[in-house]
Amino acid sequence: MKTIQCGVVLGLWLVLASCGGSTGGSRESVGLPDYPVPGGVSAPFAGMVGNYMVVGGGCNFPDVPAADGGVKRFYSSLYALDMARPDSGWRVLPDLPQALAYGAAAETDEGLVCVGGMDADSAVTRAFLIESQPGPDSVAAWGFRDLPSLPVAIDNGAAASVDGVVYVTGGNQSDGGRALYALDLKSRVWTRLPDYPAPNRVQPVLLAAGGKLYLAGGFSYDPSTRTCTIPADMVPYDVATRQWGNPVPFPVAPDGGRYAISGGSGAVVGNCLLLTGGVDYKIFKEAMEGRAPADYMKKPIEWYRFNNEVLIYNTTRGDWSVSPSVEGLNRAGGVLLLDDSLLIMVCGEVKPGVRSSQIGAFEWRDTDGATSVVLAGKVYSSEQKEQI
Repeated sequence: MKTIQCGVVLGLWLVLASCGGSTGGSRESVGLPDYPVPGGVSAPFAGMVGNYMVVGGGCNFPDVPAADGGVKRFYSSLYALDMARPDSGWRVLPDLPQALAYGAAAETDEGLVCVGGMDADSAVTRAFLIESQPGPDSVAAWGFRDLPSLPVAIDNGAAASVDGVVYVTGGNQSDGGRALYALDLKSRVWTRLPDYPAPNRVQPVLLAAGGKLYLAGGFSYDPSTRTCTIPADMVPYDVATRQWGNPVPFPVAPDGGRYAISGGSGAVVGNCLLLTGGVDYKIFKEAMEGRAPADYMKKPIEWYRFNNEVLIYNTTRGDWSVSPSVEGLNRAGGVLLLDDSLLIMVCGEVKPGVRSSQIGAFEWRDTDGATSVVLAGKVYSSEQKEQI
């Protein structure tokens, strides 16, 4: 494992330099407005549709905190932010077909495909497309198109698209399975593909690169033995041969521990996979197995040690790099998006039950040989380890 030591920003720039991306030259700092749902949400649908970042659904505890027994609220609200004019603010779109969270979304040429999830009562099989069309005065007009329902209800799963086919897997599948499902957007037919290898993976990340899918992280829980299993690896799937490969272990953390990309998120930059966010392996496992302290829900944010490092896997070389301690990526249930040369972390939890409305913006640039990245208005430079 190679750990990038020269600061957060240099690490992110090196992702582009070694993964086939581009710095895109000098750009102005981008400050993105907070998400308009008070308190933010976790587990929304989110993705890029043309020049717009679209975010909808999700859940939070708007009245009484989760630590005090509050009731979780599910949302149907949907918003879009014009990334060409972010200062124009969030645009209110028509509500989602129903209030949902913990679904999966995949960006496609037709729009954002949203599948599964759950409402306040149960998991769903619903699938639909969020699409835009040119409207008057160049203002996009938005709408929904129903897609065939999933063969089984899936919540807390993940999705990715390859050449007009949307793949969905992981999560809680209502039949208890580990199936990989594929929806061809031309034929509008779901196909069940080979199951991914055990164990089950709830809240994983699914990324597509180089004709392969990569199913990363997640967790499974056996209530009969009160055992939580957290795979510290990812499993590749060859789209052409329809076969799962051998697991690729995550790098070892600097303290010798394991990374848990459970509730984490990811993006693809060139031929590299970026994985970040999610819970702490040890703390989460102890909590799931009933070994957490009595005041577990009321600890300060820092105690939970949500992951803020970026695990970078070069699919061509087959090796890992780690960009350490990126402020603002320590979210569980957030969504990492890529827009040109901007990485965006959308909402998510900062600790169990507490959401964030912040839209973290990570921008890289190369000016006169000095590489820097702007994160939420703070500049990190390759020539300085501290914030300036």
